[in-house]
Amino acid sequence: MFVKKLFAFTFQEKIWNIQLSEHHLVAELRNETLRKVELICIDLVNAALIWKQSSPINTWWQSLGKLNDDLVEIIEFSEETKPQVTQKHYLNIQTGELSGHIPQVSDNFSSHPYRYLQPVHYTEQNEYFPAIHRFLYRLLNVDIQKGVDYLEYKDKIIISYYLYQENRLWNYLLVVNNRKEVLLNELLTESEGLGLGTFTVKPEILLYVKNKSQLHGYELN
Repeated sequence: MFVKKLFAFTFQEKIWNIQLSEHHLVAELRNETLRKVELICIDLVNAALIWKQSSPINTWWQSLGKLNDDLVEIIEFSEETKPQVTQKHYLNIQTGELSGHIPQVSDNFSSHPYRYLQPVHYTEQNEYFPAIHRFLYRLLNVDIQKGVDYLEYKDKIIISYYLYQENRLWNYLLVVNNRKEVLLNELLTESEGLGLGTFTVKPEILLYVKNKSQLHGYELN
């Protein structure tokens, strides 16, 4: 028994930032060598990549902002030691093209951002860590290290955990149901330290980044 893979996309650039709306995922990708910013949009209903393009804002000093059902917010910054917001741009979420529409608070940009589920991060010093350590040792016979990201969703437990292998930390993602059946146990990345928020759950979909450049989505039902 396994969780069903909805999509897996691999990019040449590093995945820098991800934002969600009810039906879409938009990610900011960066090529640090060429100093280029790319944007991609995934239709989560149909599990399809609907566009990938260079950001129409021609500067390295930008960041992906919020989404709503129609628009993608791009925030432009000044090139300073302490950058200040200089302008906000908006793209059509269906096409990626610049939009002339300037959203108001009523457009659901900042007043009611789309809600999704993030795991709780527990370090080794946290009182709950020993119980999670015992659970994973009994289930997988592994000696986890440093910390975990932990989330319970419906009848499933999702845990991002770390093992020392070859003198480095290796980050794995586990999905197990309430019958202790392992539905997914995948290596995410070889890491130099702990990550925070290593996965996200949009209702019915598990989202995570693998090797900094692969975006995966699994169905949770």
